[in-house]
Amino acid sequence: MARVNLLSHHRRKLPKRVPITPSQLSVTHKFPIIRVGLVLFLFLPGWLYAQTSRTSPTFFDAFRQFGNRERDRVFTDYSNLYNRNNVKNYGLALLGAGVMANTKFDGSFQKWHGDRVKSSYSCHELGEFSKVFGEGRYFIPIMVTSALTYRFFQEKLGLQNCALGDFTDRTMRGYFVGAPTLFTMQLVLGGDRPREGTSYWHPFQQDHGVSGHAFLGAVPFITAAQMTAQPCVKGTFYALSTLCAWSRVHDDAHYLSQALLGWYLAYLSVRAVSATEGGKSLPRGLTIFPVGEANSVGIGLHYLY
Repeated sequence: MARVNLLSHHRRKLPKRVPITPSQLSVTHKFPIIRVGLVLFLFLPGWLYAQTSRTSPTFFDAFRQFGNRERDRVFTDYSNLYNRNNVKNYGLALLGAGVMANTKFDGSFQKWHGDRVKSSYSCHELGEFSKVFGEGRYFIPIMVTSALTYRFFQEKLGLQNCALGDFTDRTMRGYFVGAPTLFTMQLVLGGDRPREGTSYWHPFQQDHGVSGHAFLGAVPFITAAQMTAQPCVKGTFYALSTLCAWSRVHDDAHYLSQALLGWYLAYLSVRAVSATEGGKSLPRGLTIFPVGEANSVGIGLHYLY
């Protein structure tokens, strides 16, 4: 008995195990699949790069090829837009806008719109929403970053063409090819805003002769319209492309002639990009162009099957 008591006296007492509640468990313990996901997240990119780097070009070779191809695309876009064939389009567009701006037409339309349409709450909400698509500080960085990343990885990893990637690239190039004309017209025409003055042109006095929001907001939708072959979808995108231009008229930020010039410049810019992609002078589908006669100015429609 004495020996047993001695051993029990020196026996080390173990602490009691405190049960762990589910709330004390970490996220990785609750969901083991997350641990697998973390491992894949940490090691899969490196593994993919190692696999593709065996056959794909190096970073600098891919970057050089990407730069050369994108430069060639942009140069072709500029040659498609700034050529002899488009001089008539520019001239007739400026003629029509000049008649509207330098007569009572713009002012009368602005007054009619304010009396009949602007008072509607639903129109106000639609105008606020549509204006966002013309905010260059948001959409230009998004489109440029997405397009350049897509084109670079096409060269580096040999990715196949993707409709969304092509859309961002063509939208970005539409912005770039039309920007010089936009800035030039805004400065040269010198129109004023409805809330600040009249629509009459005063060259080099103001910089509101063409709506920048109408241009930026129309390019993505016109690009989408010219990328699809479905007539209903194409018509829907063309209709949506006019909403940002209309929102500028609704907000008294631009006259009708200024909004129409911005939209039409977007149309010509996207058409130039479409010609680069398709190798045709006119893209397949609907083409809109101004028509001038002896005593009238109108719009012509051309549909290429």
